[in-house]
Amino acid sequence: MPGPASRVVYLGLDGATEAVLRPAFERGWMPNLQALWRRSATGTLWSSEPMVTPVAWTSFLTGCHPPTHGIHEFHYLDPVDRTILPNHAGRIRVPTLWDTLSERGHEIVSLGLPMTYPPPDVRGLVVAGSDAPGLQWAFAQCPDFGEEILRDLPGYSHKVLWKRRPRSIEELRTVSRHNQEVFRAQADAAERADARCDWTAMMVHFHNLDGIQHRLWPYLDLDETAEHQPDWTVEVVNCLRELDRAVGRLLELASRRNAAIIALSDHGFGPCRALVDVNGLLCQAGLQRRLPYGTRISYRMRRLRDRFDRWKRRRTPDGTARRGPRSIEGEVGCDWSKTVAFAPFGQLCGSIFLNPKLVSGSSAASRVIAEIIDTCRAAEDPDTGQPLFADAFDVAERYNLDPAAEGLPDVLAPSTDGYQAMAKWDPFCRSLLRPDPNLPATHRTDGVVAIEAPGILPGTRLDAELPDIAPTSLSLLGLTIPEVMEGRVLEEVQDLSRIQAAAGMSLPHRPAID
Repeated sequence: MPGPASRVVYLGLDGATEAVLRPAFERGWMPNLQALWRRSATGTLWSSEPMVTPVAWTSFLTGCHPPTHGIHEFHYLDPVDRTILPNHAGRIRVPTLWDTLSERGHEIVSLGLPMTYPPPDVRGLVVAGSDAPGLQWAFAQCPDFGEEILRDLPGYSHKVLWKRRPRSIEELRTVSRHNQEVFRAQADAAERADARCDWTAMMVHFHNLDGIQHRLWPYLDLDETAEHQPDWTVEVVNCLRELDRAVGRLLELASRRNAAIIALSDHGFGPCRALVDVNGLLCQAGLQRRLPYGTRISYRMRRLRDRFDRWKRRRTPDGTARRGPRSIEGEVGCDWSKTVAFAPFGQLCGSIFLNPKLVSGSSAASRVIAEIIDTCRAAEDPDTGQPLFADAFDVAERYNLDPAAEGLPDVLAPSTDGYQAMAKWDPFCRSLLRPDPNLPATHRTDGVVAIEAPGILPGTRLDAELPDIAPTSLSLLGLTIPEVMEGRVLEEVQDLSRIQAAAGMSLPHRPAID
């Protein structure tokens, strides 16, 4: 049965949050998004656990939760040689929305979405996101399209631009101009893809909105963290305005194609009170013994060896420093004869492994895991009494799988909103908590969603999770939903849509606002 929409455009607003959008609308910074919000069903889109990029966007793309789709962090531990490797699209355990549409004869345009590298074998054009090791790799699925974009749109980039907080207004202006150019080029690329491809689904992912908020939150003048420096605020607002203009062009494209619109974020944002030293917490609990700084020769040598290996890979024809393995010993400076638990990687979540050389047998493992969970749940900010972790759980028990076989931690401890658990830590800092002026804001669980499709009643309030978007999209297109998808169809959107679609309604024209 045909659905109310024949096409869907997805606007991937990475890290978009009501805390920023509401004042941006009120202040006139983002009129195109404001107009979309007014004519859409809108609400909260709850993030994944943990609320980090690869986990969240895979949850959107598969319609499944992490235990099913298999992506739990930026990295995983190789179960054979116990090296640390980056997660990638090849490790997604279930078919994606793009796979489902392609298998049914539909073409896809996907520009910049994380966890689409290595590129899937689907109909249409897939340009990978920031997890691709280089721009040429991002266009691996569509090299002809890549040649066109690289030739005609030099501003197109898949990189994360805001890697740290700018040190001066001059640096801010330089990166701001680059960011604005990237936003424009993303809209240009979408229009060129539209000319090449008779798509059913188009995704344009704006990753650098995330970095703007991470690094420049105080200049948005939203809360008590505000820094009143008008020249800095102007540059931040210029980026938001350029993003909105790019969105306006995509709304025009959607209007010409009579496509439904789904704007969504992978998580929300808010001030970062402090970073949390996960390995330091394990040390305090007697579960880990760090090497004294003066005895870290083997640790330093292993780090140098890992870096040298990456340097060599960079110089091979198909090599890339970002995709190679790293050793546990080069990431965590521990006395391994006295360490039973460690976190070799992790952002916004404690990703804690047991040391198999010291913890053997199910009863010993259960005892240590229970101690780790108790330690994380008891951890508080001494100034506020706020818990540092929103939860802590036994991965094997909750997910009903063998973590070692999957390369997963034995314990996951997602951060409380406002705190960012970190595995990497300054070796000279012995405090468990420290504010980071380079990271004034961090992820929160409450993202946003707006859906405009035939018959959608503007103002309808949504309360959804990321896995709900894929099945809802297929339902809007009138396509059968695969059994593996765990998300629900947002019936509060669908019921009225089907009634109106049957009456032959189409989407209204959406004029872009300059």
